[in-house]
Amino acid sequence: MKLLNFLAYPIHLLNKQMIENELHRQVKKESHIDIALLKDNSFIKSMNRDNIKDNRVILVYPDYRSSNVFSDAYLPVGLGYIARALESARIECEVIDLNIDSIDDLIYRIGKFCPEFIGISMMSYRCKETYKLLRNLKYAFPKVKIITGGPHVTANREKIMMECPEIDIGVVGEGEVAIVEIVRGNSLSTVKGALYREGETVRFAGERDFISNLDEIPFPTYRGFKLRKYGKSMQLAWSRGCPYKCIFCGAPRILGKRWRKRSVQGMMEELNYWYERGYRNYYFNDSNFAVDKTRVWDFCEEVIKRSLDVHFTSDGLRCDHVNRRLLQQMRRAGFTNLTFGAESGSNKVLRYLKKGETREQIESAVAAATDLRFHVTLFFLIGSPGEDMKDVKQSFQLALKYNVDRVYFFNLTPIPGTEFYDWAVAHGYLDESEGRYPEGNFGFSSKALLPTDAMTIDQVTRCLKQARHIERQVQMRYSLQEHLRRLTGKEFPLNKGYLKALSWFFSFCTTAAVYRFLVRVARPFVHD
Repeated sequence: MKLLNFLAYPIHLLNKQMIENELHRQVKKESHIDIALLKDNSFIKSMNRDNIKDNRVILVYPDYRSSNVFSDAYLPVGLGYIARALESARIECEVIDLNIDSIDDLIYRIGKFCPEFIGISMMSYRCKETYKLLRNLKYAFPKVKIITGGPHVTANREKIMMECPEIDIGVVGEGEVAIVEIVRGNSLSTVKGALYREGETVRFAGERDFISNLDEIPFPTYRGFKLRKYGKSMQLAWSRGCPYKCIFCGAPRILGKRWRKRSVQGMMEELNYWYERGYRNYYFNDSNFAVDKTRVWDFCEEVIKRSLDVHFTSDGLRCDHVNRRLLQQMRRAGFTNLTFGAESGSNKVLRYLKKGETREQIESAVAAATDLRFHVTLFFLIGSPGEDMKDVKQSFQLALKYNVDRVYFFNLTPIPGTEFYDWAVAHGYLDESEGRYPEGNFGFSSKALLPTDAMTIDQVTRCLKQARHIERQVQMRYSLQEHLRRLTGKEFPLNKGYLKALSWFFSFCTTAAVYRFLVRVARPFVHD
């Protein structure tokens, strides 16, 4: 029976991957369904649309499901902070997440709650769909003021007010203080960070300083959120800002160039709050979790001292921020999953990207993490300035070199507010008047958006298609290795000839015809 399970297991992995791919295609298709004109909504026709109640806010998170291949919905932490700020100021608010709620839910809640404001968080991704939503909401509820915030507003500022006349107020930068001042009726000219209209003119009230002490902000408790819809893991964000200069990332402009943090005491307060409510799995979505190694060490000490039964995933780790000693401490505290932004296996490309670290540093961190039995995920980019086929090959070699859990190759996309966007415009690769903002499943597409200095757009596309095979090969190799270890109790190093052969076999199996044939043959023998 063990032999049968062993032989069927690789095919089970292929079947699982095929199902995941199909679900992802379906989500992508559904997320682009056009929003029906709200004037045809019978509920809207029956309500008094002029009925609004002062100091009430509905917060809305747009549908971004097709940008996410990792889960159905991510808890919108940023919106959670805004909701908690309003709650602390005793301002009534409700929350709608269109990744789990429907447009009908939103319309019904607005009609029943009668808010004075609708607050919506925006990314540049699919912003045209969000603009369309705002146009329809303004038609349906003309008396309700629309406030927008988030990365798209901070990066584009006055432009978004011109592109979407339905927006009444924009908030640049952090919004916890600004939104309270706006809802309380402060003159908009005095609300730092506010974009507002005076007739046909858009005004900006000036820059708001970033919050230096994050302990001053109450952490989100997600009152009114449907927490069960987001799975069993609680997301935490304990730092903001980025001191680095990566050309593809807008974090320094959006969150500030100075890294800011919660204290260990503040971290433990939030952790204990959720621990007491039954959460045991935690996901850190900080862009730079381990800038302060001492803080990470002390946090781990507190967790160990209290003997908490927890599992941590850190999504935002730079390889030059960790060493073996720190990783050992993190392992003792309950960290099990680490995600490193490797970006490239080529030192030349890393310099072009202004990553500020080397392949040698990346390899040192990944080698230590895999040796300590962390589940490691690596993120790479394809389509970087100066990148050629040789550089891409180095990235593929690095992706396959260590026993990592998964790798992902992202189609490098020019996003407003990044140096890469400015580079693409300056080199004539991007026309600002056409498709300024990323649409569709941009990061995971296998169709290149731009050429590089050294590769044509067709060559970049070929690299992306090959990268999809590498992704599946790494995942299946790791899963098979873990399966063999559980069956036999023995380790199977990567340099074993049969594992190399099986890895090649899996890569071959990803061709469509072989894929379907193997799934059909193995299905009677596979049990979930």
